[in-house]
Amino acid sequence: MPGLRTTPAEGSAHGDSSSAAPRRVAVVFERGDAGTAALREAAELANAGHELWVVTLAPQARPPCWGRAGGTGPYNIAIREEAELELREARDILGSVAGRATFKMLAGCPVPPLASWVAQHDFRLVLLPRHRLTPGGNPFAKSLRKATSAEVRLVR
Repeated sequence: MPGLRTTPAEGSAHGDSSSAAPRRVAVVFERGDAGTAALREAAELANAGHELWVVTLAPQARPPCWGRAGGTGPYNIAIREEAELELREARDILGSVAGRATFKMLAGCPVPPLASWVAQHDFRLVLLPRHRLTPGGNPFAKSLRKATSAEVRLVR
């Protein structure tokens, strides 16, 4: 993956070696520099022998309360298709590491159930792209920290 710039995450894998490394790692991928940086850090962990899962999120619209207004079907389908495209991009970015990773799209209404999925699959580390103008860096970070025992790292 030459040519891609990355900035180590807060509490990055490049930090102290005294902490026990997690065995199961989930990385939430979304397009952009922070998403690419999260994949880069995840690839380093996979190369160190950790089990890697790459996930994209597909928030689904609620059906309208007022009867037959055209429905939400086409919108929800488009969002799922976009999430699948993001997974293909993530696979391309990971290169040779992609063969050792598992790829998953999470859909949910109104937001995907990321925290419960992380808890259910017993992930020890979740890498999230950091959002510049969002308090806390990512809207899922707080719920993950509250609902799971996984370490949550925001990657810029």
